[in-house]
Amino acid sequence: MIPEATIKEILDKADIVAIIGEHIHLEKKGNDYKGICPFHDDSNPSLSVSPSRKIYKCFSCGASGNAITFVQHFKHISFTEAVRYVGSKCGVNVTGISTTVNKNAKLYEAMEAATNYFEFYLRNSIEGKVALNYLQNRKLDDNVIKRFRIGLASRENDLLFNALTKGENPLLPIDLIKCGLIHSVGKDGYIDSFRERIIFPITNLTGEVVGFSGRIYNKAKDENTPKYINTAENDIFKKGTILYNYSYAANDIKKKDRIFIFEGFMDVIAAYRAGVYNTVATMGTALTLDHIKAIKKLTSNIVLCFDGDAAGIKATIRSISIFVKAGMDVKVMLLPEGLDPDEYLDKFGSSALNEFLETKAISSFDYLYALEKRNLVKDDIDNVNNFKKNIFNYVRLLNSSTVNEKVFTIMSADLEVAKSTIEEDFKKYLEDEKDKALDEFDNSFVEIKKVERRVPIKKTKYINSEQSMIYFAIKKKIYCDKVASLLPFDRNIYVDRLNRDIFWAVHDYYRINSEMDYEKFYNSLMLTDKMRERLDVIMNFPALCEDTMIIDFLIECAHNVTKYSNEKELSDLNKIENKSVSDLESLSKLKKRTTKFVGKKEE
Repeated sequence: MIPEATIKEILDKADIVAIIGEHIHLEKKGNDYKGICPFHDDSNPSLSVSPSRKIYKCFSCGASGNAITFVQHFKHISFTEAVRYVGSKCGVNVTGISTTVNKNAKLYEAMEAATNYFEFYLRNSIEGKVALNYLQNRKLDDNVIKRFRIGLASRENDLLFNALTKGENPLLPIDLIKCGLIHSVGKDGYIDSFRERIIFPITNLTGEVVGFSGRIYNKAKDENTPKYINTAENDIFKKGTILYNYSYAANDIKKKDRIFIFEGFMDVIAAYRAGVYNTVATMGTALTLDHIKAIKKLTSNIVLCFDGDAAGIKATIRSISIFVKAGMDVKVMLLPEGLDPDEYLDKFGSSALNEFLETKAISSFDYLYALEKRNLVKDDIDNVNNFKKNIFNYVRLLNSSTVNEKVFTIMSADLEVAKSTIEEDFKKYLEDEKDKALDEFDNSFVEIKKVERRVPIKKTKYINSEQSMIYFAIKKKIYCDKVASLLPFDRNIYVDRLNRDIFWAVHDYYRINSEMDYEKFYNSLMLTDKMRERLDVIMNFPALCEDTMIIDFLIECAHNVTKYSNEKELSDLNKIENKSVSDLESLSKLKKRTTKFVGKKEE
């Protein structure tokens, strides 16, 4: 049980406006604050937050409570977890909780303490006055600074280290090192990782601070000094799982049923200043499965707002492909004159940026078509064929007769040929491509890898080998890595493409996760319904004995299928492999538990 005195202390110290304001947008109205209620379908601000009484109340749905109950219901967590969360925000050490302690709890505690320190230092130091002046010149007012918890790191080498390792609740240097706040120098010395920089906290999907981006604000003494430095990846800071502003924007994204995705956090802050709150940023990393899953929980309507340079175009094209394959609707927004949102805001004002974001997005196809058309040379046959191929690739991805009709009409006009000719070319294209694999988009939209034809062979034995490999790969990452190293995706060695795709989905999952959570993997966007049906069969195998020799045998079996091209050679191979099964029996009891799936003969 949590002592009542501890709960009371937390509620007395907690800034309810700041805590609720981390999750929904609040505006001051008299002595109180108003916001859109996140607990019902609210269109007008009906949630009132009273800083003096430390309570909130929705005058529409009746939701009410204090800072702890708000966090509990908003985040869908237990009361105990909510107490711990709010306690960390106001510096109260929560004890007496009989729940399993998160192994990274100390790291989260350190990041929250550092955030509080940076915020305090910005407002209570001589250096802070200079930094505040810089921020105000950048049009970041007090509301924005508080909302995004912007702070300041001192120019001193170890001020943060001393602040966090001394006092009532000192933190251990090892934990500060683990989360990237300090690093060691010499035998017993430590130095702050962020010094003389304005600090922008980065939160994970549930709102905990997991990293920082530090920006210089004074003229750098060294011209090679980077404008930004970021927390290095660690146990709690993994770029592939983070979307900047996600926890705060989640409610607005649901309400609007649309999300704007930017590359950098300053773009998100600019959009916020313009009154657009349903925004996130990828922090300069490519979209991952975790990103897609998090976004799809909130909406299927995407607006990509990446830069217009070569890298931004490549990222946009890749992202379009990923979202479309995930069944989501994608639009693209490009600001004029090559400006980013922050620059556009400064040049044209918040109303202009708000209007542009809300009204100027174009369809993903219009974006991709325009990219191709600008390189079209109608008198160059090779250029025309390349143009058609790239457009056809995307049309095939969309798989819509309505889209086809409109696209072929446009292409007919641009190429100055009959629409029926375009349609005929598309049919030929589909026939030519039916034995090719559509992979991830690159600068030319897609990379097509040709799959060689094989002489038909009896496949059951080899399909069973592949499925057994999937079974073991799911069970342990070491088995997955071994198969991946010997049977790469781009080699034409898988009898069944569905087995191949499932195995490499397992492999991609392990690239992000160190251990397998099968339910999480099974429900992930990387799997199609057909892949799940196959997995239902595979994972219902009787328990197969785990032995490295079995894995080796399965891999060898898959290798061998590419070496034989006629029935006689295949017959010889079957004899050899059946003997191999027998030889392994004494070591691993393979025949009893595995032969049913590996050594089964055609009936």
